[in-house]
Amino acid sequence: MNLLQQFTQNGYQILRDAVLGAALKSKAIGPDEFILRQGEEIEALYWITLGEYTMHYCAGNGKTFSLGQRFVSDTIIGEIEYLTHTPSQFSVVAHEAMTVKIIPLAMMDNLLTRHAEVGVWLSQLLSISYQRGMAKTMERFLQPLMFNIVADLYDHYQQHKPLVDFSQVYREAERFGCSERTYRRVITQLLEEGYLHKQATEYVIGDVEKFRQLLNQPSK
Repeated sequence: MNLLQQFTQNGYQILRDAVLGAALKSKAIGPDEFILRQGEEIEALYWITLGEYTMHYCAGNGKTFSLGQRFVSDTIIGEIEYLTHTPSQFSVVAHEAMTVKIIPLAMMDNLLTRHAEVGVWLSQLLSISYQRGMAKTMERFLQPLMFNIVADLYDHYQQHKPLVDFSQVYREAERFGCSERTYRRVITQLLEEGYLHKQATEYVIGDVEKFRQLLNQPSK
């Protein structure tokens, strides 16, 4: 571990200890309820001790793009808007019931002015988020829809995550910025060609090697 990594780790630990040690108010969030709503002003930051959420962006034409479902622990929400003094860029929606701690803006101001490590950690956090987000966005826009869906399914397989839940296909479609009908058409093609099999409400990869070969084919 180099000096910068040690410095940023100390920053995260200082923030975590401060949040967990303070007598902060808590807020219960139910499934499908908003933690942040797109376009609203940030009046506080939120700390998720453990939970799952999804992030959505809704364009003026009504189309929705989802950044997918995230399982997190000891995570801060609203930090980008706090630093840029802008309304929430995305809607952050709880996937399951959770309780979040409310971090007053004044408390965050105090931590950043007193502990440079917290600011460096926050900077690194945002940089990593930017790099990952841009890499995924470029793939989404530059690769065909079929490739993106296949790559996503294979990534779920490698990480031992559940594949597509047929009862919530609309959520999957939002992650690729397409309609539910278009997404179903791709899934149907993968089923008909034997790349996927349906088990209960989920689709699973039938032949992993065959699926990997599909992913490695040159994109058109």
